[in-house]
Amino acid sequence: MKLRYSLMVSLCLLALTGCQSSPQETSAPSSVVSEATAAQTDSGAGAESAQNEQESDSETAVDLKRLTDLVGKTDSEVTAVLGQGEEMKNGEGLILERSYTLPLLGEDASVSLSFNLYQEGADLLEQATVNLGQSSLDDYARSLTQLFGEPAETYEDSYFFVSDGKTLVLADPYGDGAYIEISMGE
Repeated sequence: MKLRYSLMVSLCLLALTGCQSSPQETSAPSSVVSEATAAQTDSGAGAESAQNEQESDSETAVDLKRLTDLVGKTDSEVTAVLGQGEEMKNGEGLILERSYTLPLLGEDASVSLSFNLYQEGADLLEQATVNLGQSSLDDYARSLTQLFGEPAETYEDSYFFVSDGKTLVLADPYGDGAYIEISMGE
């Protein structure tokens, strides 16, 4: 029952990710201002905080190939590469999802990482969903073909790619924006 509930919550959050506004971006300048204030009171701690923030920004410079490699890794391995992101946990403190905005395929894509979908308590990234903009599905398919080779299968508005034991599904079923779903298995 918990697994079913977790899956349902994850899918709802995935659907809402596309409707997400950008209050996170507006809150970033206020945190920078508070860091600058802290730097005035304690310049050593402020400089260290700014350095950590710069390191975090460089960690999020990840490409689609690297994101695909993270599927199947533990939460700590994922956060070491991408940073903390916006996380969602269940009532027991088990991480269910992390959300990021990452520069992928030439645009800022909304990325949702789902943990513990099928193996509760395993602490593994089991699925990554990348919500893309309004570019042509064929353009995205060409980009993925360059990265992962020819699609293993195509069906209507969906392309299926297989890479290193992971399946990538590129689709735009409703014509409102393409997405890429990356998961373990073929």
